[in-house]
Amino acid sequence: MELKKHLYTIFEHPTAHAYGIFIHSLIFLNIIVSIVIMFLETEKALSDYFGIFNIINTINVILFSIEYILRLYSINHHHNRSRLKFAFTPFMIIDLIVILPFYLSIFNLDLGFLRALRVIRIFKLFRVVKYAEFDNLLFSILKEKKEEFIFIFVGLSVVVLTLTPIVYHFEKVAQPEVFTSMLTTMWWAVITFTTVGYGDMFPITAVGRILTAIVSFLGIALYAIPGSIFTSALLEKMNDRKKKKREK
Repeated sequence: MELKKHLYTIFEHPTAHAYGIFIHSLIFLNIIVSIVIMFLETEKALSDYFGIFNIINTINVILFSIEYILRLYSINHHHNRSRLKFAFTPFMIIDLIVILPFYLSIFNLDLGFLRALRVIRIFKLFRVVKYAEFDNLLFSILKEKKEEFIFIFVGLSVVVLTLTPIVYHFEKVAQPEVFTSMLTTMWWAVITFTTVGYGDMFPITAVGRILTAIVSFLGIALYAIPGSIFTSALLEKMNDRKKKKREK
């Protein structure tokens, strides 16, 4: 029980343990190394070092696995929390996805999409800063501002769903090979709304160009609103935390 208590404190409240920050620093280093290796593995010029990269990857996965097992083992120290329920929390799912491709490859199950999901290990960085309650801060902002975000999402969806059939109606005659369906036209609407505009699809009719201009202006005006809401809420939360710290 004493070991479980130490492990729980190290992983869940690292600042309260003598070795908490040190252990989290090692976890952070392991994450950074694994991400760097993941990128280097795609460089054909470094093919001579692929064997070394595989060894480092194996060490990374073993360390990730040990961390995963110890977290799962120690979590029910406090309030008898269910290990099964904890295993289905977002961060634990991320941890599992990070290590799963390696163990599947041992049984010759090299699933491409799972290997691609290794990039999710980047999100483990959020777990390292958990002691700063950054993740709780983000979730609280999303919870408090959910009505605003939902309203903006619904508003943007209505605009996209309204303009898509109109543009499709005018462009399907002029460009039947480009605007082949409403679904492909919706792709045009989304990339135009987000001001990305890949250039793979663009209207050539007068009505289509007018609507494109409207969508572009609306995209510039509305696309920034969620960011400003989130930024203002984040600054407000951080200022509140600073005030509380000063009061203590």
